[in-house]
Amino acid sequence: MTKSANVSCASVLAAVAIALAATHCAFGANAHMQDARKSPEWFTRGVMYQIQPRSFTPEGTLKAAEKKLSYLKDLGVTIAYIVPVMKMDDDTDRRFWSPRQIKSGFNNPKNQYRISDYFHVDPEYGTDGDLRDFCDEAHRLGMKVVFDLVYLHCGPTAPFLKEHPEFTWWNEDGSVRPGPWTFPKLNFAEPKLREYLVGNMEYLVREFGADGFRCDVGDGIPLDFWCDAHDMLDKLTGGSGVVLCEGFTVCDQYKGFDADYGWFPGLDAQYIRSSWADRESKCPVGSRFVNHYENHDLATDLRPRRENAWGHDAIDQVLVWMFTIDGVPMLFCGNEMADADERHSMFGRTPMDWSQLGREPGKSRHAFVKRLAELRRAHRAFTEVNGAEGLSWLDTTAKESVTAFVRRGGGETILVVQNWTGKPASCEVSFKVPPPKLASYLAADKTDRDVKGAISPSPLLSKCAKFAGGRSFELGPWGIWMSEVVK
Repeated sequence: MTKSANVSCASVLAAVAIALAATHCAFGANAHMQDARKSPEWFTRGVMYQIQPRSFTPEGTLKAAEKKLSYLKDLGVTIAYIVPVMKMDDDTDRRFWSPRQIKSGFNNPKNQYRISDYFHVDPEYGTDGDLRDFCDEAHRLGMKVVFDLVYLHCGPTAPFLKEHPEFTWWNEDGSVRPGPWTFPKLNFAEPKLREYLVGNMEYLVREFGADGFRCDVGDGIPLDFWCDAHDMLDKLTGGSGVVLCEGFTVCDQYKGFDADYGWFPGLDAQYIRSSWADRESKCPVGSRFVNHYENHDLATDLRPRRENAWGHDAIDQVLVWMFTIDGVPMLFCGNEMADADERHSMFGRTPMDWSQLGREPGKSRHAFVKRLAELRRAHRAFTEVNGAEGLSWLDTTAKESVTAFVRRGGGETILVVQNWTGKPASCEVSFKVPPPKLASYLAADKTDRDVKGAISPSPLLSKCAKFAGGRSFELGPWGIWMSEVVK
């Protein structure tokens, strides 16, 4: 090849790389020019609670969990999300155990995320009738139930693999080929598999009354499958069902999903704000996130657990963020009583200690969570509008430690000011909303989002905080101020 040809080839490759980079940027920017799908109010105004049966009650059964639903109702929970309770694969061949499963030391082949039968309850938790009773009781109390779907992979001895070998991949010796986490990966290029799994979702709605689904590693499965699945669910429920993604892709809330998981980014004030703004700039307008700081994975793997690592005051601060920011707050079982048992594991029975409700810090935490749920229920500003029209971040003179934002909707404007450090902080809050960053080829958004009005000196919620007049605050360690802005 000649030198000129080399130069020409290099130029073409460089041009292609630039074009691809530009396309990627435009893709993210253009996503924000479209609206996310509409979702039912029971979800957008809800408070979710993840039930891990192995830790939720001493018995570890659906019947025992059913008896606790009235407790959740009183706490302010409106959505019971239950981890997979369908029949688990009990194969003892450790080649098909996840590394986490082996590391746990429970020597238990039954992993809730390694399913053998998608249509029947595992005897560890009870019977199909027990699951039906659980859902019936939740509905009687006015709560919704979200099931957990594990469709990326299955158990190695799942009977349907013998009936449909095309549902996964096989080695030359006839053994099933391990996929992620060493579980057999399901083959979504196979139309019959898609039909089988959509049929499973329909069965769970018709047979048990599932109101929605949380999809394990949802972003690892082709998005068009979830779009088809949501179409089925919409027809079956009249648009009242939801599909939630564990994961995130830029465009998944156009049609396939109602929300993505929104993991809490940590205790750095500036990063809390910048990470939110970065994600919002890539998503369809009005996208929603399920906001939490702990779930079954984190409670199993993270040591020390966040309640111990961050401290109770910091977790209270995180809870305020969860209940007031865009999206739906999700509590993991025991968060409301400051449970931090380091023995917790999803791979074995580690029931939490319910006596924590009668002593500190569990007693105060329970009251605090209940108060936050009441505020979310009472003030539509927290749930009325998603996106830039409903949430505006505000600059503070202590940006390294203090965040501030307003939520607007339902005729209300509510200010939330939070000190993310264990040290006192004084600051002023600006009511001028910084303009959004837009790609250079997009027309500037000239909407006036500046906050109008005065801060009410009577807080809706305050902790170690004092309103100093005007727009000034004195915040103690982990101080919190929440009040209306009145005209």
